[in-house]
Amino acid sequence: MSGVDLYDLLAAGESSRQAQCDVCVIGAGAAGIYLTHALAAQGRDVILVEAGPVTGTDAASAGFPVQFNATPYLGATVGRYFGLGGTTSHWGGLLMPHTYHDIRGSSIESFDPWWHIVQVVRDHTNTVLGTLGYWTGSDFVSFAEKKLGIASQRLRSAGLAIAAGLFLPFRYKNLVYLLRSSSGKKSRPKVFINAVVNGWRINPEAFAGATIHQVNAMASNGNQLQIQARRFVIAAGAIESARLLLELNAAVSQPVIRAGAAMGCFLADHLSVSIADIVPSSVNDTIQLFAPWFSCGWMRGFRFIEADPPCDAPRAFMHFIFDNANPGFTLAKEWLCAMQGRRWPHSSFADIIAGLSGVVRLGASRYGCSRLYIPASTPTHLQLDIEQQPVRENSITLGDKNDRFGRRVAKIHWTISEQDTENIRKTARRILKQWPGESGAFPVLQPRFDDHGALKPHDAYHPVGTCRMGEDNEAVVDSHLQVWGTDNLWVVSTGVLPSAGTANPTFTLLCLAEQLARHLSMSRYD
Repeated sequence: MSGVDLYDLLAAGESSRQAQCDVCVIGAGAAGIYLTHALAAQGRDVILVEAGPVTGTDAASAGFPVQFNATPYLGATVGRYFGLGGTTSHWGGLLMPHTYHDIRGSSIESFDPWWHIVQVVRDHTNTVLGTLGYWTGSDFVSFAEKKLGIASQRLRSAGLAIAAGLFLPFRYKNLVYLLRSSSGKKSRPKVFINAVVNGWRINPEAFAGATIHQVNAMASNGNQLQIQARRFVIAAGAIESARLLLELNAAVSQPVIRAGAAMGCFLADHLSVSIADIVPSSVNDTIQLFAPWFSCGWMRGFRFIEADPPCDAPRAFMHFIFDNANPGFTLAKEWLCAMQGRRWPHSSFADIIAGLSGVVRLGASRYGCSRLYIPASTPTHLQLDIEQQPVRENSITLGDKNDRFGRRVAKIHWTISEQDTENIRKTARRILKQWPGESGAFPVLQPRFDDHGALKPHDAYHPVGTCRMGEDNEAVVDSHLQVWGTDNLWVVSTGVLPSAGTANPTFTLLCLAEQLARHLSMSRYD
């Protein structure tokens, strides 16, 4: 990699290695890569430690199985990847900010994490977009209003706000490209792969809090790595970050992290469910109006959010799902996903022949009309994604079994409560009632369930809450993402979000990483 020095702890000759740096970042997913890139741009001496290999691999293959004692949580299995890029080696690449729609009530009397998070996003949106190669600036709302025209006015009149998310181009969806690039870097980070953190050296007697002096890591062949640093950042995802904090606390005779901090508790996600079908006579109008656009090489998809929900309503958003079964779409998606995952595509000769004509239509629509080609009469649904209510019982603890690295596996208790189900029903009823009337070329909705119909929501692989930000006694990190009770440890993962909110979490996570990079460069840490 031209932008970093890459070391494989599995390699021969790496049986025991020691390293020193200013900042040690644990986890090379979206947050870890972005933070490392931002710190290197400031000239900081950074080491990035990743448990997985060069290319992304699922949790079980990487050696990180989980235990469940309730409903299996797919966000911990099929929704989680290790290796350079982490989950960005397989994700959809959607960037959507949390906004004032995530704020409920006033923050005058106490610290409200959502007020702070939304402000961080506002402060750093354009910087993050520029780092990722989108130079137009924040146009999430203005783009949607421009493209939807009169339809946007109808939606606003019905009490629905609109926005257009940004999908990273496939060649950039895997954020490992930020490591490969040397552009803008004033220092050259060291990156260790196949290095599983399995121990800490701590001084718990420091005046301001526990001070971490060293982190230990190992490869599956027994090779060892010791890294001494002035600051440590856990950027390993909501589940693995909580697991590392739990291990840290369990490794010493007295707790390192302040008593009462709810590490691993309040695990939550978006619950996703189709709440309505588009009636067949209205499908083509829906495709014409709401099919994704392309602009400056980026795909744009529309979102809808309640503009003025009840104060106690869970945060949620809506979008259309197009069940595009066209062989050309399937073929193109496989080849583009292979590019994203740095692998060869899994397409047979028959797949290629069957999909060629569809690929031509995709290309003609993409480059001729700047639209995603969706065949006429494609079944279309209105999808609701709603945040779970945070409950302590949904949690991550250390299990009674060890993985192949000798670490206790993550034991996950996660369920969809009756309150969650009722929240889905209430929100769906409000949305369907608010939806603009059937006049004109506007989508006509056919509700998928009545008040007594069965619901089958699924998680969206957006885990949050396990390392919650706040100032109350149960908060794990403060507003600067520093772990309460420690002197030199920070966490930047979706686990710091108090709930899932009205957007996919990754863009907000990158804004938090940008803020943390600036915070770590303040003079008081030099």
